[in-house]
Formats: sequence, C-alpha cells, structure tokens
Amino acid sequence: MNNKNIKLPSVEEMLQSGVHFGHQVKRWYPVMAKFIYAVENKSHVIDLYKTSELLAKSCDFLYGVAKSGKQIVIVGTKRQASLSVEKYARECGVLFVNQRWLGGTFTNFDSIRSSWLELQRLEKGKAANTFLKYTKKEQLLIERKIEKLNLVVGGIQNMEKFPGAIIVVDVKKEATAVHEANAYNIPVVGIVDTNSNPKNTNYVIPANDDAIKSIDLLLSVLSSAIKLGYEDHKKDLEKPAEKPAKVASEEKAKEEPKVAEPKAKPKAPKVAKADKVVKKAKKSK
Repeated sequence: MNNKNIKLPSVEEMLQSGVHFGHQVKRWYPVMAKFIYAVENKSHVIDLYKTSELLAKSCDFLYGVAKSGKQIVIVGTKRQASLSVEKYARECGVLFVNQRWLGGTFTNFDSIRSSWLELQRLEKGKAANTFLKYTKKEQLLIERKIEKLNLVVGGIQNMEKFPGAIIVVDVKKEATAVHEANAYNIPVVGIVDTNSNPKNTNYVIPANDDAIKSIDLLLSVLSSAIKLGYEDHKKDLEKPAEKPAKVASEEKAKEEPKVAEPKAKPKAPKVAKADKVVKKAKKSK
C-alpha cells in the first residue's frame, strides 16, 4: 500500500465482521472462482488475503481521486447498506445514493440536475416561510414533494459534474449505476460477492455484500482513505504557489539594485621623447 496513513483491517477483524461469507455454491458466478478460498456447508468462503490486497489498491485509488479534488459517489440502496452509506458519505464529505438509483443519473444528467435544483428551491422556500400563504393542503403537498425528492436526489444535489469515481455496494443490485458509470468512463470501486459478475468493476473488493457489519467495516476503511485525500487536497490549495525557476530568477534580478560599473580612466596623452623635443627647439631658432 502506497499511503501508510490509511489503516487497513486485519484478517481477524474481517473474520469477526463476516466479510468472508459468500453465497451458496449453486448461486455463484464462475468468474469469482479466483477470489474463493474454500467451500463450507455448501457455501463459498472468500479468500480474505486477496480481499485485503484489493482493498488496499482501492484505498490508494480513492485517496488519489480525493487528493485531486474530484467528487465521489457512494451507491448502496439495499436495506443492509442504506444507513452505512449515508453515515460514511457524510463523514468523508462525498455524495451518496442510498434509496433508489434514478435511471439516467449520468446518461440524462440535465434532467436529474433539474430535480435537485427544484429540491433546493423548495427547501429554501420552506426555510424562509414563503409557503405559509398557501392552503394547508398545498403546504402538505409541498412537504411530500420535498420528502420524495430528498429520497432520490438528496444525496447528490451538489453534484456539479460527473464524479471522479463511484463506490458500489453490491454491483449486481446496482447494475444500472455500474452500466451508466461505464458508459462515461467513470471508474467503479465495487464490493463484489460470489454471486456477482466483476467484469465491469474497475476495482474489485471481493467480500460479503449482505451483512451489515461487513459493509460497515469496508465503507469505514474506504471513507477514511477519501477523507485523508480531501485533507491533503485542502493543504495543497493553502500552500503558496511555487513560481518556475526561470521566472523567480528574473524577478530576483529585477529586485536587486544595479551597481554602476566604474568608468574607464582616460588614456594619458603620449609624451614625446626628450631628445626629439630638443631638436625641434634648435630648428626653430
């Protein structure tokens, strides 16, 4: 792992959280065979050493995305993942979808953007009490609309453009999100169980995507890497910009006072030799 400040869970911690539990043998996806350690009670056991190795790579990648200042989206709409997705997304300052992925979030970006702009308008109006002049029924309808919009676009309402990466809990369930990300070359970091196809996932984390403890542990590690990346990005912005060496040397030359060079002494006129002067004096007589 490149960044030593990111603490990875040990194999024992992952065992305690049930990260190693895969699906039943009859429900497996053959491509996942390379991530399977054994079969126990007709269910697959995931190789946690490979999970640890790939988790480290995913953390390095997400740290780099965050350090560059790009946005990241965590997607996990299943009941077991919903609370953890929102919790860790808010902790590390990223966007999230934890209720329902709206088809077209990326492929029909302008339409989805209009939905969260409408949400922001309604929330501002509610805060400013501008809806008090409406009837109780109209106010109730506005409240319901705010709740509905919050469920589907509340976590991504600050998405300015396509994110630098998305994190997906259960790539099989969130197949639409993965497909849209692939369409726009948005890297996908996915928690992939033994019943899922890892083909369209750029950074695979083989792990149990059904247990709350497993999801919580993995998201806590990924979010810590993202948080560290954003902190370093902020530090980089606060540093004074370094000027190129050539420009700096030119500015230094301008600042230094110029010292006047000493003028050359005038050459002394040539003096004729004494005997020539005497001869000329005799001729003149």
